[in-house]
Amino acid sequence: MTIKKRNMLCIKKKENLDIGHLLLYNPYKNILSNFFELATKKEAKDFDPVAKVYHGLLSAPPEIRDYYEALLGVTSYYQASKGGRGRYIEKKLASSFDFCSLDIKLSQIPFWLTHPTIHKKKGIFTQQGLSSDERRLFRIFNWDWIGDNDEETDLGSVMKNEKTMVLMEIKNRVDSGGTAARREIWTSQKFGIILDHLIENKKVYRKHENGKVEDFTFAEMLLHFDIHCLEMYIGILFDITDAPASIDADKRNGFYSSSKEGFNYLLDKMKKSGKFDIIDVDDERLQVEAKHKSSNIIVKCGAIYGNEVTEKLFRKKVPVSDLLLLRYDDIWLSQLVAISERANLLKFGGNYTIILKEILKKDWNVRKLYDEFINSEGSEETLNKLMDYLLSKYSESFPPEFCPLSKEKDEYLADVIQFLGAVEA
Repeated sequence: MTIKKRNMLCIKKKENLDIGHLLLYNPYKNILSNFFELATKKEAKDFDPVAKVYHGLLSAPPEIRDYYEALLGVTSYYQASKGGRGRYIEKKLASSFDFCSLDIKLSQIPFWLTHPTIHKKKGIFTQQGLSSDERRLFRIFNWDWIGDNDEETDLGSVMKNEKTMVLMEIKNRVDSGGTAARREIWTSQKFGIILDHLIENKKVYRKHENGKVEDFTFAEMLLHFDIHCLEMYIGILFDITDAPASIDADKRNGFYSSSKEGFNYLLDKMKKSGKFDIIDVDDERLQVEAKHKSSNIIVKCGAIYGNEVTEKLFRKKVPVSDLLLLRYDDIWLSQLVAISERANLLKFGGNYTIILKEILKKDWNVRKLYDEFINSEGSEETLNKLMDYLLSKYSESFPPEFCPLSKEKDEYLADVIQFLGAVEA
């Protein structure tokens, strides 16, 4: 046989997965379930008359029309589905180390520092991922936000042994966002607003405890939680070739010039405020270190690239490529299988997935082998056993015309089994 064992995340036991893998598992599972619907139900996707004209379905040659309609139906669903992609990188980074969290709002920093595990859980799994007792802690927390400009940054870490808080705004690539967006992180948003709170030194927090009320400035709040150093960074992960980003790549293909404009604005604002002693400046690397005079808090701000991101966030040298890029076959394999299966469904009214489901319904031996395959998390040995049985007893049930021209029957049937197993595990 020419079957290929695929690396499918969704066939693994969910209860054994760490948070980093669950971030992919849950959205992948939903996407695969929808691919299954498209592969087995004609009515799962229908094009109205205008769409048929616009997409060329009526003018496509008859011999490829069904395949083209299947291609459009499956890929349009996938492209429209968010599938957890939007915040994946931030969530993966936050899940990788215990003291890292995401969605750090100024108003919620006291809660984060008091209940770091619950804050992190809410950021990764949203409010719905919390227990009723955990949600109640948010409701009854005894710190109020009484300030303006409640800014939020993507990620934060606290190194208690260093008495340091790190806040970081993440950019996936050097060309992510735009010139204005990069500049505004330093000026009118994010770091600029945090700097304003340090300069203005207004009371922005109110703590209720034992019948007493006490107001705090941003700096006073940090000192209350024994934070004596605040670091703020723009963290840029990759260049346009998907290699770890660098300052040179940002200059060539990114928005370094906009960052430099924003950095110079922030540095000038620091100097003119009279509220900071400037300790060190690197104009090229866009780094500044200063001391906030009234609180003696050290403030570091800058742009960092590639592996520097994990080094600053976690104080460990972890390659960003190793940390972020989990390689599984679920999406590409299932999407291609769904396209072929839907094309056969439209053309012939059936396909290997439907045939396999019918065999599973009527043959206990197949169900037993299929269960062993899923229970083993898709091992090659159990896949071979299932394939041997199916081909020895049901080979005639799988018509060769249902198989893509580029594949042998056994290879394609094995892919269908692994797709179905990932859906149903």
